[in-house]
Amino acid sequence: MTWSRLLRDPAGFLWAAITTRGVRLTVYLLLVAALFPSTRFILSLALLVTLAVMWLQDYRRTASRKIFYLAAALGLIVLGYWVARINVIDVDRQRLAMSPWGDGIRLVADGTYQGVGEGFRGAIKVEVHVEDHRITAIRTLEYPDLISVKDNLITSFKRELLEKGRLEKPSDPDMFRGAIRTLTGYVNAIEAALTKGIPDYPQYSIFSRGLLDAFLGKAPDRVSLNGLAILFAAFMVFDYALQSMLTPGTGRSINCYNCATCVGVCPVKEAEGVQMPMGLVLLTRLGEYERVTELSKYCVGCGRCAAKCPIGNSGPLVIAAAFQACYEAKKAKTAEEQEVSV
Repeated sequence: MTWSRLLRDPAGFLWAAITTRGVRLTVYLLLVAALFPSTRFILSLALLVTLAVMWLQDYRRTASRKIFYLAAALGLIVLGYWVARINVIDVDRQRLAMSPWGDGIRLVADGTYQGVGEGFRGAIKVEVHVEDHRITAIRTLEYPDLISVKDNLITSFKRELLEKGRLEKPSDPDMFRGAIRTLTGYVNAIEAALTKGIPDYPQYSIFSRGLLDAFLGKAPDRVSLNGLAILFAAFMVFDYALQSMLTPGTGRSINCYNCATCVGVCPVKEAEGVQMPMGLVLLTRLGEYERVTELSKYCVGCGRCAAKCPIGNSGPLVIAAAFQACYEAKKAKTAEEQEVSV
């Protein structure tokens, strides 16, 4: 699949992309990364490992150069990370000297500012009013955490903060569920608001923010991790079914019960550690068509499996579909190579 085909044959290019599992996996990971920013590092790592395994196999079979492109991209990412890390360390050092905590409130210009912090169940947003270099009012705009924490810890902390007129470390929270994260998120939201009132407050470079947000994001929470696990399981079930439906002749593999009735009547029963012919059906479901063709030499073509299978799966038919899929893949690759050479 070459990019020049996108202009010459957009419909064919789209179909080739849809029928390629690696492309579908990449699109899936990008969508999940957009929905769950806190899982970007995990998704990026999963994508890199998956592509590395797939393209390493391609290199061993066909000497494809894709694995070298991936290695080069990984090298650029690592280099970019170290550049961003140097920038982050330098900015954090400057920010420490311009912190709005304690006496640092004198650096904050008068005005009203908004800030966001991460609480126990989501983002906490506040609005802080500063007058004569004192915090005179705090308004909570968004608060998804437990109301018991807000009514107790947040209320008392706000009262102490307004009495002092500046941001100081809060007292240790009571034993409410999520109280530590809630109070920390609330304090961080106030700090973020105050920093907006400091002229020339150090900011990370656009490159650092873009790279770190794209590959790291924020720390994952339990909701994101649970959602990621559920979506991954759903994708795997859906994708293996879709792979069989998109490849002519292999849709029958979806209906296999794994009952091994066909194995009981097969005169071969097992070859190279694969149960015959049930293993051929399962390999077809996974899209391992070349492996099916390699094992096809053990099939005697007796048809007993089709006679005994509850849904009529046939080893010879599955093998024929795998041969056809390999033939179509080789034909498409040859056409692409000829196109590139021209």
